[in-house]
Amino acid sequence: MASKEFNVIAILSPKKGKTDIVLRQLNEVAEYVQKNEPGVLSYSINRSLRPSKDGEEEIIMLERYAGFSRPVLLKLLSFQDYSQLISRIWYRYKDQAALKEHGSSQTFTAFNKKLAEQDLMRAPMVLKMVGEQGGFRSRL
Repeated sequence: MASKEFNVIAILSPKKGKTDIVLRQLNEVAEYVQKNEPGVLSYSINRSLRPSKDGEEEIIMLERYAGFSRPVLLKLLSFQDYSQLISRIWYRYKDQAALKEHGSSQTFTAFNKKLAEQDLMRAPMVLKMVGEQGGFRSRL
C-alpha cells in the first residue's frame, strides 16, 4: 500500500501566565526542526484566541509528516503515551524515521525536560495522529 502523509496534533496546556515562556521554547524547537528534520513537512504553532474565563490558554501544534501506510498509522493510533509510540516506531518501524527523529532529538528532549523542570504545564500534552480525509490546504 502506498505511503501517505499524516498529521500530528499536539495540545499543550501551560499554567496560567506561562504561555509566553512555552511559546518561546516551542519556537526554538521549530527553528531546529526546520533546519534539521526534512521529513517534517510543516510545523505550525498556534495559540488559542480565546483564553478560558480564568485566563488559561492552550497551544495547538499542527505537524505534517510524510510516509505512513494506513495499517501502520492505525497501529500507531492505539498508543496513548508518546514515549511508548516513539520507541515502538524505532523498534518496529525503522523506515518511519521522520517522527522518530523528531521525538528523540536532543532539542525535543530538552524542551520536554524544561517543561517539567520549570513546572510550566497544568496538564500532560495531548497527542493525536490523524490522516487527512478531504478539504483543501491552500488557495494559493
